[in-house]
Amino acid sequence: MLLACATALPAQSRPAPREVSAAVDFVKEPGGVVLARLARGARVGVGAVRGSMQEVTLEGWVPVAALRADNREGFDFAVSRSAGVDVRVGAGTGSTVAMARAGALFTRRDTKGEWVRVERTGWVARSALAMVGAVAASPPTAPPASTPPQSPAPVSADSAGRVTIPGGTTLAAQPSGSPIGAIESPLRGEVMERRDGWAKVRFEAWVRDGALGSAPPANRITAEEVRSNPERYLGKTVEWTLQVLAVQKADELRPELPLGQPYILARGPLPETGFVYLVVRAGEVEQFRALEPLAEIRVRATVRAGQTRFLPTPVLDFVRRLD
Repeated sequence: MLLACATALPAQSRPAPREVSAAVDFVKEPGGVVLARLARGARVGVGAVRGSMQEVTLEGWVPVAALRADNREGFDFAVSRSAGVDVRVGAGTGSTVAMARAGALFTRRDTKGEWVRVERTGWVARSALAMVGAVAASPPTAPPASTPPQSPAPVSADSAGRVTIPGGTTLAAQPSGSPIGAIESPLRGEVMERRDGWAKVRFEAWVRDGALGSAPPANRITAEEVRSNPERYLGKTVEWTLQVLAVQKADELRPELPLGQPYILARGPLPETGFVYLVVRAGEVEQFRALEPLAEIRVRATVRAGQTRFLPTPVLDFVRRLD
């Protein structure tokens, strides 16, 4: 089976595994750093309960090339890919059970060729867990003997209805594919089809007009262009190389950001010498704190503001690292 409890218990007393009923963050400890994003349908072993949080154990397979040796905190490996890595049911096969973030630490349990079976205990919201089988589709009713068997039809919008997609859900272009984005807030959508633990959904959303214009490609937009014509570039994606200076929290002098919002003070985009505010979520701060002083990183981000009220400093929303 894919997952097991961290503590060895007699078979008759071992808690039954749970199934993830909605994609959920897998954190180091309640309120702590996000280590991975568990996929709907993933099975996890369960442990202690702390308020609204449940201790669970994630286990699966990742490619050796996505890991680096790291013996901190009693673990063996850390995810080395800046974009994270899929944790799969089998060695190179099967559905994705989680997307592990860069820097997440794991214990090695087995090796098979170019793949490593890893394990990690963490915490998830109890509301995202269900008894195994509770979120599975009901088996089709057998047709009468006089009726030829029919191939099961994919779950359509009519049969599945509309669903609420939780905030933080990762989007992929195809089942088990690489992430192409994430939903920041809960959003109503329509389930069109289900396949291998994934659901094809349709939803409507709005983007700023500036994102649809004929602006230069993301890797050719300069900070000077953004400052000079901020309305044109609102919501546009940029790919910039930045020099990380410090991790800070927004104060009253930065009204473009919620008070206390973490952001990265950076220089760039290199070779430009100006400054940039890179807005990050609380769970992403640690990966920037772990960088070497004055580290240079390449990021993909969207323009929140071409400049602040008091300074000609662009404000970006961090999407992912590209290096």
